[in-house]
Amino acid sequence: MDVLKSKKNQLSALLVLVLTGLTIYYLTRELSGREKQLEAALKVLDWHFLVLALLTMVLSLVLEALATRSLLSPVDRKNTTWCTLIRVPLLNQLGIGLTPFASGGQPAQLYALTRGKIEGSRALSVILMKFLVYQIVVVLFFIVGYVAADSFIYKNVDPTFATFIPFAIAIHAVVIIGLLLVMFWPKLSLKVVEWSGRAAQKFMSASRVKKLVDTAEDKVNNFHQESKRVARSAKSLLVATLWTALQLIAFYLVPYFVIRAFGYGSVNPWLILTMNIMIVMVISLFPIPGGVGGAELSFQLLFTPFVKNPATLVLVILIWRIITYYFCLFAGILAYVIPNKEQRLAKQQKG
Repeated sequence: MDVLKSKKNQLSALLVLVLTGLTIYYLTRELSGREKQLEAALKVLDWHFLVLALLTMVLSLVLEALATRSLLSPVDRKNTTWCTLIRVPLLNQLGIGLTPFASGGQPAQLYALTRGKIEGSRALSVILMKFLVYQIVVVLFFIVGYVAADSFIYKNVDPTFATFIPFAIAIHAVVIIGLLLVMFWPKLSLKVVEWSGRAAQKFMSASRVKKLVDTAEDKVNNFHQESKRVARSAKSLLVATLWTALQLIAFYLVPYFVIRAFGYGSVNPWLILTMNIMIVMVISLFPIPGGVGGAELSFQLLFTPFVKNPATLVLVILIWRIITYYFCLFAGILAYVIPNKEQRLAKQQKG
């Protein structure tokens, strides 16, 4: 997968830049005439909490790498370097950040693992199982958070935001069911390959189509065998679920530390975590790369009850997005550009 060179992703990157500019323009307009509020916010700013917020985001990425490692087979786990493992969450963030509905996350992770010399069907199975675990944990967190804070949400949050919640739950449910069908119903996958082969005969020779279908069927069978291996490993799934839960908790807590940096010492970390869970669920509805614009608006609607100073709220939104989105995009680009050990060795051999 060529994350940066395809025209589609270049257009997505351009869209991200345009929407980022519009979002920054909108937020900075919110600061107009509030110079005294802005000055008051900057006076109480504690940089230690901002550093802690950044470290929490880095911790979230490391925990995602550990979740990936726990799902690998013992042989792949032994042969896969930590450099490859840490590329998985970084390229995942790059893929998510540059594609609508975060659709590029899984292909980017697959690219990271195959770049580390893991066979494609095994890598795909691991990535999809990891995604399935992630989706289930996200939904479970949402249910717990929603039940615990539903009264706060409907009393203090704009009703417009609350109307999106059922749609977000429905999308995640469809994704989970779809993943289960793909991973554990091989007959369906083989039927899709067969139908695709018949359609391809209109454009290609019969011998070439047969060769492609045979290869695809071998890949599908290998993929389902690996899926069964991962599913049968209760310990691997349990460990992956634990790492994923910790990864999400770390990610959800980033805005708490950003808000604390502006002197809001009495803010409730549980409510902040819950509000961020809502944002993550609802962002999935926006067909915009990285949810740019929608994420900032959602944050503004949800966190106004916690940050009373409008100028401070704008700063919190900007810093939160820099840490959780733009920092990850930049790190993902570096992970894509910097060659891994295998690529360096191949280059040396050619030289």
